[in-house]
Amino acid sequence: MRFLISFALAYALAAPGPTWTQQSLPMVLKTGETLTRKPLPATMPGGLAVFDFDGDGRLDLFFTNGGDFPSGRKTRPEHANRLFRNLGGMRFADVTASAGVAGTDYSFGATAGDFDADGHIDLLVSGLHGVTLYRNRGDGTFADVTRQAGLAADTRWAVAAAWFDKDNDRDLDLVVIHYVAWDATTEPPCIVDGKPDFCHPKHYATTTHSLYENRGSGVFADVSEAAGLNAHPGKGMSVAVADFDGDGYADLFVPNDRVFNQLFLSRNQGKKFEESAFAWGVAAPLDGNPTSSMGTDAQDFDHDGRPDIIYSALRDETFPLYRNTGSGFEEVTASTRLNVLSRLMAGWGILFADLDNDGEQDIVVARSDALSVNGQRGQAAKEPPSWFRQHKGRFEHGTGWDALPKAMWRGAAAVDLDQDGCLDVVLTALDGAPQVLRNPCAGQVHWLAVDVRMPGTRIRVGPSQWRFVSSATGYSSSIAAPQHFGLGNAKTADVEIIWPGGATKLLKAVAADRIIQVPQP
Repeated sequence: MRFLISFALAYALAAPGPTWTQQSLPMVLKTGETLTRKPLPATMPGGLAVFDFDGDGRLDLFFTNGGDFPSGRKTRPEHANRLFRNLGGMRFADVTASAGVAGTDYSFGATAGDFDADGHIDLLVSGLHGVTLYRNRGDGTFADVTRQAGLAADTRWAVAAAWFDKDNDRDLDLVVIHYVAWDATTEPPCIVDGKPDFCHPKHYATTTHSLYENRGSGVFADVSEAAGLNAHPGKGMSVAVADFDGDGYADLFVPNDRVFNQLFLSRNQGKKFEESAFAWGVAAPLDGNPTSSMGTDAQDFDHDGRPDIIYSALRDETFPLYRNTGSGFEEVTASTRLNVLSRLMAGWGILFADLDNDGEQDIVVARSDALSVNGQRGQAAKEPPSWFRQHKGRFEHGTGWDALPKAMWRGAAAVDLDQDGCLDVVLTALDGAPQVLRNPCAGQVHWLAVDVRMPGTRIRVGPSQWRFVSSATGYSSSIAAPQHFGLGNAKTADVEIIWPGGATKLLKAVAADRIIQVPQP
């Protein structure tokens, strides 16, 4: 079924505009939930990865999928994770079987990155019993190298991950975010308004996250203890990676579910991480109450060259937004009007993206509550996704997006799938098919996309637009794609690229409306 959604592009927010079209992909996100059995993991799947797995210049789509309980494994064909090859013209072909990425574990998140630096983007899947690492062979197929890579020993519930270069040695290290200590045999029964439902996270113990150092030759070493991560347990839901303190090394922000968030600042050239969430003002919103923090993203929304932070949460908690001052964070949820817009919403996937090419970072949110769709409050738990359009530091509803159907939305990504110069939106939903929202790309505004693959790279376009390359975005999701910049009426722009370690490149007066590829020096 196709839904037509009208909204105003560019500068005419209030006027009727062109239509977005909604396209379903042929799969269903299976949760394993039943009318009487509500295991906590069943509300958590839905991560996706967008990357060019076959090197044809078009962005492909990978979606995680669930399984059965109590095993937490995939027992039927419909549980398979799915890989869709982009054929062009918004046509996609399911190549899961031939690529070898169906998986066996109940899966939550996906992270794309070239860990072995062979020019082919690899894939890591976060699951209920640990992670699975697929090495891209470069011929359209993947090999499961989890055990050979040294990643098989940790069998804890992994919900998200990120590839990043923690020590600026030009190879990708890995952080894995764990949610809670969960055991199917000790799952407590929970009742909401007289019906079985998912339990509150307070019923489960905290756990720590894992940090793996890339030792070369496809092998990783667990350095979680030495780096200081084991000293700080939490209930992590996702991760944002950026150099928040400007010292040249990547830091980690982890939103936690109903316990204080974590900010791990790199120390000693990436060998140690210092937990600094309270000192830097991101442990909780201004009221001091830990939120049900979900997805997160880190980009520069206010044009000062520093990565800011946003994360989603549940109803009455807002979607907190923090401006990076260089020595800490200032919560600006109220001054940007996000508190008013999001107070009655619940969200999962959330990210910064310029949907109308006006040069301002908008916000996309995949919304819904965490309650069971079959529970007493199931219908009320469903919500439409949202687009918050930025105009000079304040946000407003993107007109028409409330016409999208309500669902249990989870993952979200904003990428240019049809190469028309505008960002399309990909969404996942529990018990539903993935959706592709095609941007109508109206108006005469211009754009530029900069294809730099190395996470941690900073890119400036024009006088003050910055984006930070990261393998992690939103809720348990990943985008390995050119960084997109709206240029408004400008037909050229200077481009500055700063790689991890400090190497730089300046390109003067680059023509608009194209993708430029810049290899790592």
